[in-house]
Amino acid sequence: MFVPRKVADSYREMINSIGFYPSMLSVGFLVFAIITMSVEYLAPVEQLKSFISVVLVDSAENARTILSTLAGSIISLTVFSFSMVMVVLNSASASLSPRVVPGLITRKSHQMVLGFYLGSIIYSIIMLININKLDGGSTAIPSIGVLFALIFGLISLGLFVFFIHSISRAIQVDNVLNGLFSQTKNEIKTIIQRQQENPVEDFPDFSKWHSVSSKTEGYYKGVHTDKLCAILAEQDIKVYISVNQGYFTVKGYPFLKCNKDIANDEELINKILDCFIFYIEEYISDHYRYGLTQISEIAVKAMSPGINDPGTAVKSIDMLSILLIQRLSINDINYSFKHSDNAPLLYLHETSFDELLHDNFTPLRNYAKGDAYVMTNVLEAFKNILFVAHKDTDARNSLFNYLNAIVDDINEHVTNEYDRREVTNMLNSIARISQEQGEKLVARFEHH
Repeated sequence: MFVPRKVADSYREMINSIGFYPSMLSVGFLVFAIITMSVEYLAPVEQLKSFISVVLVDSAENARTILSTLAGSIISLTVFSFSMVMVVLNSASASLSPRVVPGLITRKSHQMVLGFYLGSIIYSIIMLININKLDGGSTAIPSIGVLFALIFGLISLGLFVFFIHSISRAIQVDNVLNGLFSQTKNEIKTIIQRQQENPVEDFPDFSKWHSVSSKTEGYYKGVHTDKLCAILAEQDIKVYISVNQGYFTVKGYPFLKCNKDIANDEELINKILDCFIFYIEEYISDHYRYGLTQISEIAVKAMSPGINDPGTAVKSIDMLSILLIQRLSINDINYSFKHSDNAPLLYLHETSFDELLHDNFTPLRNYAKGDAYVMTNVLEAFKNILFVAHKDTDARNSLFNYLNAIVDDINEHVTNEYDRREVTNMLNSIARISQEQGEKLVARFEHH
């Protein structure tokens, strides 16, 4: 089914909102309250009440007191919990990276807790307004509803303890890094597994394909693969996305290539372009590249004078090296076999290994080039990557091209004899892995 882009964008914005799951749970509790009141005074329920009367309220005044206390107390918990969320988001943005904030906002466990609070408040208020005087002078007490409200209140107390524990851990840099690392690694493994299940040896010559220009501006974040491939299969065409995910496109920029000239088919072009996703936030589920970027930015932030945490920077560097080693197993051209059994209908330009080195290490190199400890660990990370990639000519050349830039920065900013000796030892370790290029690198450093 074809879904217009505006509808898809609105849907994505809604489900990524901090209020999405709380709203859904609140509606669920409201429906449950209505169901409770509709069966409260049925004969089978009255029999159940007599059986469990020991845990039910028998006084309208007690019921009002309990429900009022529960509603007021849970409102206090909700206000405090929302305040804690704002503090955590502000702290994460200031001490880690603004890029990690969307991931914290959409953490489902926190949204579920807040939603349970709101739902419990709504449920208690619905029960409170249903304590009514009857014609005979007696009072209708929704005792089963009050029991449920009390149970929800006790659960809310337990969730509050969980929430405080979880929110305090969410801001710890080690937990943030470990979460980013695990998510990114899983995304890379998913792509590797998909390419191994459907290997492609020969790719078309995309330079001869026809360009399709963008009709909007924004950050290209992804594509509805299933919907796009269905259109391509119907029209018997193939498309190559020639830009990286996260690339900022402007109107008229040729970011697609098609194996057939469709320039005169305006309706088809609009259908194809409506499959593409444009927004600002960076979610690792869209592409592993965003996880690498967020880890790199945390490392850069750790080296700022206000934080000055080289240990976090080094841990981030080690994680980047592991993820880049994993990335070596991915083809530079990604593809999708959806709606096709013979050959891919959709090809995607995967961010190259060389581009990943530049994008993730350049900010760190420029910010920490005067810190011998951090730069030595950067060299060690490159040594570890090289140990795995030394037989891959392209990856090896990319590593040494970037190592030359690192050595130039170290030569200019690290003058202490002890620090330079440590750097020399690390460069010698690199030379033992790839002798010819490594010896040139050592000579470049020592002849400064």
